[in-house]
Amino acid sequence: MRTWLFAGVSLLVATGAHAQEDRPAVPVSEDQASVDAEATQVGELVVTGSRAIRNGAQAPTPVTVVAADQLQQAQPGLIGEALNTLPAFRGSSRPTTGGTSALAQNTGSFLNLRNLGAQRTLVLVDGRRAAPSARDGSVDINALPSQLVKRVDVVTGGASAAYGSDAVAGVVNFVLDTRFTGLKAEIQGGVSSENDAESIKFSLTGGQSFADGRGRFVASGQFYESEGVPSLTQRDWGRAFYGSLSNPAVPGQLIFRPNVRSATTTPGGLIISGPLAFQQFLPDGTLAPFDRGSVRSGLIQVGGDGSQLSSNVSADVRTRSLFGHVDYELTPELRVFARVSYADTDNRYNQVQAFNVGGFNGFTIFSGNAFLHPTVQDRLTATNTPAFGMGRINFDFGDPAKAVTRNRLVDTTVGFEWQGPAGWTVNGYYEHGDNRSDTRTENNVILERLFAAADAVRDSSDRIVCRVTLTNPGLYPGCTPINLFGSGAVGRVDRLSAHGSSAFRTVIKQDVAALTARGDLFSTWAGPISAAFGAEYRREEIKQTTDAIGPSINDATGIRGFPAPYQNQPGGWLLTNVFPVAGAYDLWEVFGEVAVPLARDVAWAKSLDFNGAVRYTNYSTSGGVTTWKAGLVYEPIEGLRLRATQSRDIRAPNVPELFAGITQNTGSVIENGATVGIIAATSGNAQLKPEEADTFTAGIVLQPSAVPGLTASIDYYSIDISGVISSLTPQVTRDQCAAGATQLCANITRNTDGVITRIVSPTLNLNRLKTSGVDIEVGYRLPVEVFGGQVNLRGVASYLGEMTTEVFGGAKIDRAGEVGVTANPEWSVTASAEWTRGPFSLFVQQRYISEGTYDVTRVEPTTIEDNSVERVFYADLTASYAFNERMRATVTVNNLFDREPPLAPNGTLAIFTPTNPQLYDQIGRYFTFRLNVRY
Repeated sequence: MRTWLFAGVSLLVATGAHAQEDRPAVPVSEDQASVDAEATQVGELVVTGSRAIRNGAQAPTPVTVVAADQLQQAQPGLIGEALNTLPAFRGSSRPTTGGTSALAQNTGSFLNLRNLGAQRTLVLVDGRRAAPSARDGSVDINALPSQLVKRVDVVTGGASAAYGSDAVAGVVNFVLDTRFTGLKAEIQGGVSSENDAESIKFSLTGGQSFADGRGRFVASGQFYESEGVPSLTQRDWGRAFYGSLSNPAVPGQLIFRPNVRSATTTPGGLIISGPLAFQQFLPDGTLAPFDRGSVRSGLIQVGGDGSQLSSNVSADVRTRSLFGHVDYELTPELRVFARVSYADTDNRYNQVQAFNVGGFNGFTIFSGNAFLHPTVQDRLTATNTPAFGMGRINFDFGDPAKAVTRNRLVDTTVGFEWQGPAGWTVNGYYEHGDNRSDTRTENNVILERLFAAADAVRDSSDRIVCRVTLTNPGLYPGCTPINLFGSGAVGRVDRLSAHGSSAFRTVIKQDVAALTARGDLFSTWAGPISAAFGAEYRREEIKQTTDAIGPSINDATGIRGFPAPYQNQPGGWLLTNVFPVAGAYDLWEVFGEVAVPLARDVAWAKSLDFNGAVRYTNYSTSGGVTTWKAGLVYEPIEGLRLRATQSRDIRAPNVPELFAGITQNTGSVIENGATVGIIAATSGNAQLKPEEADTFTAGIVLQPSAVPGLTASIDYYSIDISGVISSLTPQVTRDQCAAGATQLCANITRNTDGVITRIVSPTLNLNRLKTSGVDIEVGYRLPVEVFGGQVNLRGVASYLGEMTTEVFGGAKIDRAGEVGVTANPEWSVTASAEWTRGPFSLFVQQRYISEGTYDVTRVEPTTIEDNSVERVFYADLTASYAFNERMRATVTVNNLFDREPPLAPNGTLAIFTPTNPQLYDQIGRYFTFRLNVRY
């Protein structure tokens, strides 16, 4: 990777050196400013939460606009990472939040406004709905042509009436510079201070007009690769192995401790039942006492000899993208365009080492097993012990399971713009998106084969064979007996007979046809009344195919000791059991919007404007629904604007939520103060109805003439969603059942001892989700120079006042301020300052996440020892120098002071992440060097 980087830098330096012979030197920032000004002059669509209003300053809905160069200064890697530094985005999926699931492409960059879910954030490209990249309809931002992104408009309020379904949390619109002329190239490399997580990025963009300026063509290509960080043990704070467990000294109290380990497994095998209980197998197959540590609770202990498992920090990510746009003026009034976007992304990350946890899915070893050491067999015989349970983390099975996803997206759009009479404009387009995602889990374990191989006996010829080959010949062909006694006892051939790669393919298709007309209806004494009318048709289709083992039923015929949680249940793999999905829905909708000036330059108002919209949508699955919006902007005096909006917004269930079969993985719940391993399953529900949200925003915008260059806004928001489409977590299902929600108890399976083994969580219209808070934004361009340079200041803050969920009439839970088990900090702030003097600029950004509560449902000291999570500050620094108008070099240091993430352990089955990766930086200090050339 470094060789490629140095070669690319040499090429760009040579290109830039040659370029300076052709033009006088001016700072790149000035040149870029002229490009932005040109783009503004051609009147590109600006998303304001309205199709009738083009000036965001006059829109009643709050809008945050971020220029692409500022995003690169803040976070020069992936554009999704940069956007997630804005306080409005919380809980987004990113390469550092892949976790241990391979049920989707969950290491892409999926934006999540206000932590309401990526599926409730509508992503647009130039005002048009982007093609989905994931099963839930969300868009992987990594697939967008980032070098052509000129700016990003974030509408932080409901906009379903203006833009359609899914805009419950808001809209994120990526504005592309399709009028770029010339050629520009970028090369970038990065590495952490721990000398890992290396990344590299190349991009090349060119644009040219033709046919005497009537036509224009733009093309862009990009390659990005990051090697990721495969293990928490590559960080000091990760090597401490902090985790959570129930305190045996105080029943029901959750505690955090370092050196957390499994209490029922070792790398060589731990006996957990019978007269030999808590003896562990040494590498030579003999037994030795097992150190049970200082604190024990269910499956977890502190210290001792138990196994330790490490999760990944960040995924390996590789993206390749191509984009082309061409438009042509057929007549002075009619312009047509076509664009195609191709993206190929690969995500890889470690899941978990193959595990057989005693008390959950451990082995049952029968007396007479052919691999038992004679001394162990003698003790079983002497004590008349027919079998014993054994837990084992199978490090000698080879590398951990690895989730690998390749995602290929082709998105094609054709359209037109017609300038009609009286200033009316008619736009239309047709878009087809085709996304193919192939996901597999390598080094996975086939359950029936593993447990068949574990029951090893000797045949009549004294050969060691799988017992089932004698009792049920031909039923499990190729079964190879496996020696599980002692670390390293498993041979490569032995483990291969029980290993494979689970796989599934998801094909997502989207077709959209839309027609919109905009213009002025007529004028009143206060000004022209603007309107927009339109219609849209959309079809969403998903087809998911899987391997044969995932959906199969584990009947385990002839296999002794097959674990009860798997017996006669679907899911033949240890990890990633996915069922086929096939389904589609379509919809048609019509909408209208008006912007009405009510007053201009009167005694009581500088201006007063009304904006209203209504949309009717008819779904093939759930029928018709109406959304609407009404807003006012009041300017009593120049420089002071008051704005407010009330809207009804919707999100219809997507195809997997409607039609998905069972999808399952391993997990755990806490019951009676102990951690219990379970099978966690989810399924679709064809009876789902659309979510409905009532959204209210109100705010003040200040642009005082007495302080030129200052803009400030403060906005209150409230989003109240009913009929929330979601699945309960296994823990919530268990807790609500215990609290009296008897309808949920039917989703819980227990063994003959009453221990939970399986929880199914179907997708449901849950009762309610409500959030409210305040957004603050301040921008100030200092009127005087500082140290001979111009200074720009900007601050964006978000206060979360409420994040309430209510399920099945149970108690309301307000998770505002919870930063441990969810990502809902009370305060999030991003502040930046940029100093520019000639060709040099310095950009400093400070990010702040307030202290918070680990779990709002717990109370100190009764149910948790310490329920607090520390606040954190992150500083980012970027220095940039323009050698001439064509070449600029930039160095960025993210997390300048190498702040470690606060302690907030999350995990299951003794596999913990010591912090909350949805909120906190796990990589540490990171250096990036970038070189841009343009001519």
